[in-house]
Formats: sequence, C-alpha cells, structure tokens
Amino acid sequence: MLRRELYDIVSMSDDSVTVKINGGCGIYAAHFPGHPITPGVTIVQIAVETLSLILGKTVDISSAKNIKFLVPVIPEEDTELVFFFKSGGEINVYHRDVMCASMIVTVL
Repeated sequence: MLRRELYDIVSMSDDSVTVKINGGCGIYAAHFPGHPITPGVTIVQIAVETLSLILGKTVDISSAKNIKFLVPVIPEEDTELVFFFKSGGEINVYHRDVMCASMIVTVL
C-alpha cells in the first residue's frame, strides 16, 4: 500500500478521489534523480487503492488495458491528482485539469 508514504487522501466522493503526492517519498530518489517523475506503475497502484476506498472493499486488478500515460506527473509541493471512476472500469487521472493518465481495469 502506497498511501501515507507516496500519497494522502485530500477528498473523496462517490466517483472520484483526490490525492496529494508526497514529493519527499523515497521512490523519487531512484526514479530520475534530480528530475523526478511519478512512475506509471504507481499511478495504477494508487488507482486500485483509491478504487478500493470508493467500493468500500479491497480489490485487486485482474486485467488492465488501454493504459495511457499522457503527461508526466512531476512531484511538487502542490501536486494533487484526481482519480475519476467511470462505468466499465474506466479510470481517468487529472492534474490541474489536464488528463495525465487513463486506463480500463477489471478488478477481483
């Protein structure tokens, strides 16, 4: 679980979760030191963890498709990501009103 180490929950609704990225997390020391970006795999993991919160139960990915990383997520003091959950397993991730990632997941 990456919560509290890589991110914290800012707000939640029935179909979205806003998280604040912790730019001091150790993951950034290894992922492009001096020019850190949030690894795509961690964005997918945050999506699954926040979906678990929305659903009120722990879920795991059984499949993922159409995963697209459109804009790098650079950790800064005010880096907040909004995860929007749509029907059919579609998840869109935004930073400052710009879509930075999208995916379709099936969960167990």
